Amino acid sequence: MKVLIIGAGLVGTAAGARLRELGHDVAVTTTTPGKVEGLREGFEEVLVLRGSDRDAVRAAMAGRDAVVVAAGPSAQTSMTPEERAVTYREILVETAESVVAADGAPYLVALSSLSVYGTAADHLDRVAEDSPVTESSDPSPTMFLAMEKVYLEGAGERACVFRCGDIFGAQDPPIEAKIAMAHQYLGGSVPFSADALFYRLAVEDAADAVVHALESRITGVHNLTHPETPPTNAALFDAISAAQSLPALTYRDEIASPTRPISVDRLGESGFVASRSYDADTLAAADRG
Repeated sequence: MKVLIIGAGLVGTAAGARLRELGHDVAVTTTTPGKVEGLREGFEEVLVLRGSDRDAVRAAMAGRDAVVVAAGPSAQTSMTPEERAVTYREILVETAESVVAADGAPYLVALSSLSVYGTAADHLDRVAEDSPVTESSDPSPTMFLAMEKVYLEGAGERACVFRCGDIFGAQDPPIEAKIAMAHQYLGGSVPFSADALFYRLAVEDAADAVVHALESRITGVHNLTHPETPPTNAALFDAISAAQSLPALTYRDEIASPTRPISVDRLGESGFVASRSYDADTLAAADRG
């Protein structure tokens, strides 16, 4: 299978490596020329392009059997609504528009976020893929939902959208470091809700889910995270802050996420479970707090 991965970041490189191990022809993209040399150590074909560049995306997709869109906004440029309005639209929505507008009919896999539910489904026992989504005006869920609509309406029965938990991996700073940075650089303030459940997704599970989608050709929306119910943001983050002799964080409630457990039954029924995503040692800090 000839696969194009748009966004050779944490998930894109991991998924690409797994696909190459399985014998597939994989090309990856980056927006940063300085990353090309390093990426070529793992991939023969590395393209420099922005997902919003329709002509570049069309050329890169030519002849591909499948396209995986793993590009995501950087946390460093997404801490305020104003920053998110700019970066999320370009990286999520405009990339989706470029992909759907390209020639051919490749199978598509795109990564979205559990934040699209906001608190709209908190009256339910569990949050499933057909549960209500948020009406928040924050650019994060707004742009993720807009992106999903482009793929699902534009590609129909050849698109799979994964609504993911917070993705972590070896190259990603641990939660403890992120909490310390929030105190150091953001004045102890974060854009999240205090009572939202802190769902995570190991990059290895994210990569394997992409491979599973490509091999089984599942379509539609699937929640992608661990099946265990985690602690809330406040329970975990404040315990970590206390362990570092830092005060509790301030939660700005700009990006709301569910306070009810997330159902991953739909993906499980297709044959995949995110078995490595429940970081028990770190999440246990909430109980110790």
